[in-house]
Amino acid sequence: MSCLSERVGLCLVLVVVVVVSWGCTSGIKTLMPTPVVYTELGKGPVDHVPESERFTNRRVYYATTRTRTTDMRRVDYGNKLSDQVSVGLSLIGFGSPSLSWEALQEVVSRREREESVVLTVNGVVEAGGFDPAGTTEEIVETTGVGWWMHDLNDSIGDARDKDLMIYVHGAKVDFYNGNAFAAQIDHFMGRDMTSLAFCWPTHQDIFHYAFGSDMERGRASAESLARLLEVLAEKSAARRIHIVAWSAGARVLTQALASLHDRQAPLLSEGASLREKLRLGTVYFVAGDVERDLFLDSIGRISSLSERVIVSASSNDIALINAKFFMGGQTRIGQKDGSMTAEEAEMIEGLGNVMALDVSLGAETRGFDITGHEYWFTNPWASTDVVLAVRTDLGPAERGLVQSKYGFVWALPADYPERLRDLPPREMLRREE
Repeated sequence: MSCLSERVGLCLVLVVVVVVSWGCTSGIKTLMPTPVVYTELGKGPVDHVPESERFTNRRVYYATTRTRTTDMRRVDYGNKLSDQVSVGLSLIGFGSPSLSWEALQEVVSRREREESVVLTVNGVVEAGGFDPAGTTEEIVETTGVGWWMHDLNDSIGDARDKDLMIYVHGAKVDFYNGNAFAAQIDHFMGRDMTSLAFCWPTHQDIFHYAFGSDMERGRASAESLARLLEVLAEKSAARRIHIVAWSAGARVLTQALASLHDRQAPLLSEGASLREKLRLGTVYFVAGDVERDLFLDSIGRISSLSERVIVSASSNDIALINAKFFMGGQTRIGQKDGSMTAEEAEMIEGLGNVMALDVSLGAETRGFDITGHEYWFTNPWASTDVVLAVRTDLGPAERGLVQSKYGFVWALPADYPERLRDLPPREMLRREE
């Protein structure tokens, strides 16, 4: 074999290795590290949960555009795009069946863990499904969907926090992953609110995403997500609806919210507000795989729908760097590259309710950088801001962040843990009824 052939072969192997390892991940999930806000305040995330609710399983509502599998012995969803949105409930277990509530409570209160807490699907109930093209009344009258909405509203009504949190997953994951992530985010928000996983049909490999088929499914699912948000705004009892979207899920959410604005704005009566009508609270894009030009084209519309919009970015997100290299387009919003123009920065700052969290800014004074694609849940500092931004009404300075030279860009300072100790008592973090 010639030297040229050997080099070509080596390059192909390297490309395959990079592509296979790039992006979000599937497989069995273990519980994320405990956010630093809890370890610094000396109170565990679920210490306040009343005796009647102290069981390790956690209920998650779901809506999915995945097609249900043909296995009659269990409910599961595959990788094909469905023409309807299926809704139901999943029960996510924390740890082995023998793990007690007291043991779980103790484990999640520690900075370091000697053992992993595995997240399992302990049950799935499909309530029904709806055609996104139907009217809201047709949807809620569809067999099972009305019951699902009624049960969702009962959960919201019984919760200590009357808000709803929606999680939109990224690429390379399955139905289980979306539900497990929603459960663990909900867990570290104190199990105080109701959570919902929006699961769209991505394959468990990056090739379908890189070559466009999963992106098309995401685009189609964005319309279904927009319709779901309309239905929830009309029929749910949620005081506010918060959304956390990761990686490719941020692309789905960007397209969904832009479409939602375009559908709802012409229907708005004089003097009415889209924010009041749709009740969107915090919209948090974490490590978003969205081209900058697409996001900038949509951000004005997204801002008009939401109380606040937050974008987190890192200086070295290999998954997003690879996304630009292999798929083309501009730098992704979750990858910091310093290319934002003064005009773009002025436009974003002028919106008034959009902020960016640059998790790499200040790395020199902190003594460490926060990088990678999973930092928002693996790094206890980064995950704390997700928790506080959704869980509370605190502004960025009140959440312990420091402002950069750009007014809308904030950072995690070296004394971030100490700043968290100045937060109000836990009881003050709960929103007013």
